[in-house]
Amino acid sequence: MLATHSLVRLVADNWAVVTIAIGCCWVVCNYFRRSLHHIPGPFLRRISSLPRILSVYNGFSHDDDIALHNTYGKMVRLAPNTLSISDPKEISTLYGVGTKFSKSPFYSLAEAYDSDGMLPDPFVLTDRAIHARMKRSAANAYSLNNVVQMEPCVDAVTERLVRKLGGYADAEADDARVVDLAPLMQAYAMDAVFALTFGKDCNHMDKGDHEGFFKAIKVANDYMAIFGQVAWCHRFLLRNSWVAAFVPGLESMQKLMHFATDETNAGKGADADQGTVTTFLQRLLANQRQNPKGLTDRELSTHVFNNMAAGSDTTAIALRSIIFNTLMTPGAHEKLKAELRNNLDATRPVSFAATNKLPYLAAVIKEGIRLHPSVGMMLARIVPEGGATLCGQYVPAGVEVGINPWVVQRDAEVYEEPARFNPDRWLAENTTEEQLRLMNQAWIPFGHGAHTCSGRWISTMEIQKVVAQLFLAFDMELADGGKGYRFHNLWFTPQEGLNVHFTRAQ
Repeated sequence: MLATHSLVRLVADNWAVVTIAIGCCWVVCNYFRRSLHHIPGPFLRRISSLPRILSVYNGFSHDDDIALHNTYGKMVRLAPNTLSISDPKEISTLYGVGTKFSKSPFYSLAEAYDSDGMLPDPFVLTDRAIHARMKRSAANAYSLNNVVQMEPCVDAVTERLVRKLGGYADAEADDARVVDLAPLMQAYAMDAVFALTFGKDCNHMDKGDHEGFFKAIKVANDYMAIFGQVAWCHRFLLRNSWVAAFVPGLESMQKLMHFATDETNAGKGADADQGTVTTFLQRLLANQRQNPKGLTDRELSTHVFNNMAAGSDTTAIALRSIIFNTLMTPGAHEKLKAELRNNLDATRPVSFAATNKLPYLAAVIKEGIRLHPSVGMMLARIVPEGGATLCGQYVPAGVEVGINPWVVQRDAEVYEEPARFNPDRWLAENTTEEQLRLMNQAWIPFGHGAHTCSGRWISTMEIQKVVAQLFLAFDMELADGGKGYRFHNLWFTPQEGLNVHFTRAQ
């Protein structure tokens, strides 16, 4: 007891020295943590997560990640226990089918709960068996064949978008022909995914974010991006119901979840097995009737909710990038208009099948998404038991690793002049088969392997139809030369200020 008292007294009398000593020990331990001292990176990144948190919070972590890789190579230390990889050859290692790398705690911040516990969500699931079963249970709903069957739902929303933009194009005052397409593309994408899912939409294009859904999704994404860097904090923050109650916007996320559940229940009551399946929900309900144990009510509602929560951002970000970069590149703009107007009938809705026959449209879309993927942070994974060799170096088990689509899709070793919008790079006549293979390997906007985005065909159809329809029906130009266009990267990379002047196509 006397010794303990003396020790306490010694520490109290020399608290400053003790604090410095503990801090030095902490720095040294982090610097050499998990035998990662051989992985290059800035000194502060090696000893603390704070630089990474600040980089993410400022909204420019994608630029910081690129700069770090340019300085330190294919594998760099972002934080004491976090490594970023930029080698496209490691994409299959981390994300391929059969990989033993599991999702990191970063994704736990997206977990949702109901009275029965955590909702089974493929986005956050680490249990491979449940994840695989859930993906299988909805695979036919997300399949290309089923998406094509749902095309009339998208046509109705797209026609409404064209009519709305036509009203601006026909305005007498020139300044009345200018539209900020940034919020309109978000509204269109949300209306389209609602229509695909339920056969009806909430008319966000006219009413705006009247339910607060867009705000709620942004709050959730921003929170995940920042605090996902120190995921252990989550249990004391939004995972704590007392804290969550004071965060504005989250009540709208609950409203969105209830909306998904209510519409699902309403769909059941409509006896959806009668007649042709025309919506995503009807397809899932048909699957459930065929195999009730293979798709539970909670899983069904989760699939529906994910369509709404994640389906609009990806599509809207892609549309903004494609439109902006095309309008900023006169040569590409003219080539695209020529292809569309020589091959499509401007008096009829553009079909998905017709757009699939247009190589330059495909190149423009692929390049727009390459240059500005919807996710601007690494897809984090945990090195499995036994460790792994990545980029030729051993990495111990338990280390967080990942590849950032924004970084790998601007790899100068794969893409010539990677910061330049150049759709021609994707055309077969302008490249070799090997170069095209390498570019496709590094192009991962929808993820890779078993965790590839389920809704990629939904997004692809919407993007192809809208881009073709707009450049076919209208002559567009940037009203401010693109000066107002900007974005902030907090996991998703939504843009603002896409001010476009519209006139009818001549």
